[in-house]
Amino acid sequence: MDKCKSILLVDDDDISNFINQRVIASTNITDHIHITKNGMEALKYVRIQCNEKNELCPEIILLDVKMPVMDGFEFLEEFEMTEKHLVGKIKIILLTSSNNPSDIETAKKYNISGYINKPLTADKLNEVVAQITF
Repeated sequence: MDKCKSILLVDDDDISNFINQRVIASTNITDHIHITKNGMEALKYVRIQCNEKNELCPEIILLDVKMPVMDGFEFLEEFEMTEKHLVGKIKIILLTSSNNPSDIETAKKYNISGYINKPLTADKLNEVVAQITF
């Protein structure tokens, strides 16, 4: 599998971010991982990095659903409305502890590349990423 240039991890939980960063690093799928704490920070990061054709524009976003300020679904709504040129280019994978059937149904409304239940493992990540074409 080819490495992707950059992964954006969006989660408000510091412990989850620490663990997830270690798991991502162990898979060796990227050399750069950036972390934001909510959907608003993630949108700002994507707009800066991707609209300047920067090498740090994420190819994959691992997005938590439940976060303060702007949750994962609000991020997806805003992203698909305002960043249409990036929809499909950036692969978004929901990474959540939610098994709520309504969250799973809501996720199907968006252009996402996968749905992973926490905790993140190298096997889960590799399985979803293997199905993605860059």
